[in-house]
Amino acid sequence: MFIEQSLQASVLWVSINLGLTLILALNVTRHRAKEGVAVGSGSSEILERAIRAHGNNIEYVPGALIGILMLVFLEYSSILIHCLGGLLFVARISHAHGIQQIGEELPKTRVIGNILTWTLYLIIIGLLFYSYFNN
Repeated sequence: MFIEQSLQASVLWVSINLGLTLILALNVTRHRAKEGVAVGSGSSEILERAIRAHGNNIEYVPGALIGILMLVFLEYSSILIHCLGGLLFVARISHAHGIQQIGEELPKTRVIGNILTWTLYLIIIGLLFYSYFNN
């Protein structure tokens, strides 16, 4: 039963984070159609930023979700899984918003998103190592 609750929690956060990835991909498609650019970003800064928001999300989300699923299989609590999944979502929303801001070199939401993502990675890495060495 314990693992079932954690697995259900992970299902929620996997679906939410995959949904965010899809939204970011659709945003790229929207900007491509608007700018008339099929490949690359042309000279469009807004399209380049949309591409990077999606690409950066793709770079971090799969690894974090794999780590969260490993914690489920190690029977960590559903509360922890919800906290980690929610933190991932907030971090990636924050970063995606910040990286797409035109006219601001390094928006605070982008920095916050990076810090939260890296913090999440460190927590997951720490818990996985802890589980390995204390088994």
